[in-house]
Amino acid sequence: MEKYSKWRDPATGIQPFLPPVPPRTVSPIFIALLTPFSVFHSIARTILLAIVALVHIILVEGLCLIFIPLPPLYRAISSGITAFTCRTALCLMGYWWITTEMFSPKRGKTGVAQLSKIAPRKGDLIITNWTSYVDALYLAFRHNPTFLLPVFSSSSAHATPTTGRHTGTGSAAISTTLAQPPLLGYLPVSLPALIARTGSLADTYATPPKGMYKTLREARRKEGRPVVLFPEGTTSNGRAVLKFGEGTLAEGDVGGDDEGIVWIKFFKHSPPTPFAPSATCALPTPFKHLIFSTLYTPQPAPSRSLYVRTLHPSAAPSSPSFLPSEILINAPGGLDAAGKDHKAVWREACATVLAETGRVRRVKGMGWVEKKAFLEYWQRSGRR
Repeated sequence: MEKYSKWRDPATGIQPFLPPVPPRTVSPIFIALLTPFSVFHSIARTILLAIVALVHIILVEGLCLIFIPLPPLYRAISSGITAFTCRTALCLMGYWWITTEMFSPKRGKTGVAQLSKIAPRKGDLIITNWTSYVDALYLAFRHNPTFLLPVFSSSSAHATPTTGRHTGTGSAAISTTLAQPPLLGYLPVSLPALIARTGSLADTYATPPKGMYKTLREARRKEGRPVVLFPEGTTSNGRAVLKFGEGTLAEGDVGGDDEGIVWIKFFKHSPPTPFAPSATCALPTPFKHLIFSTLYTPQPAPSRSLYVRTLHPSAAPSSPSFLPSEILINAPGGLDAAGKDHKAVWREACATVLAETGRVRRVKGMGWVEKKAFLEYWQRSGRR
């Protein structure tokens, strides 16, 4: 909509924060006739989903903790229960089948087929986009990882001018970006807490919070399972990759393969239809979205689609053949996109390959800081 044009990325024209709107091709009278049936089976699925969530919290966040002194046993039991509860929850939401694909720009090379059978394990890092609570449920079901979110300093910073070269527009015009708080580190978040904060902004603190990892390397060494990072810090509507927070994904965190494999995954949801609203949740209302968009459907057994695309490890940032300069040289803005900060080269390269894996574009002018202003305007103006 035009009143939200301020949050349209100038380089791509994409609005990454607006919820996708389904086409109005069905008669309102027909929808009204289906309403009683929709209410009935949606309430039934909501109750079943609440029971599954309660079982997960009691068993995984409660009883399983007695096995923590025995790490292998704890991981095995918690992983099994998590896989069952998360897959059941996805089925209740309509995800009967989830399509996955291993993408490789080096198809046909020797060893590619064998490497594709490797799954993320302890010491590995999974870098992914974030669009919905569905993404978290899938990752928990398949890998039972430790979820990490970047946290930033609450101290204010001055806005910095950038040119079109940095934004990828090719223009030399000067534009002013919002203040980018410096990174403090990475905070582990449990699955229930991550689902509850879907759509929320990245956290800021005056001092480093308890339990925070200062670097990803530290987190990968200390955690007994794979580590998942959402470098965008917040959710989008899935149309593009948001700008990564300043300081994330430094060279020491992702460069080299001595710490394990760095996996790149991209989640893509089907576009909304009159009977199935989009599963993407860009606004900080996950439970409202779950009940009124995901569970409230005319069909008693709805079918939704989720497409998970994974970059092959041979082309990932942990591969010895991965050179950030080669990645960026063909990207909009070239090496200038990283600016004068040499640590930003790896961050920009990771963002580029994430967008290429998902076959979407990047919105370099839109990140969690810009989303904060968007949410403030959204709340003031009311929904649409």
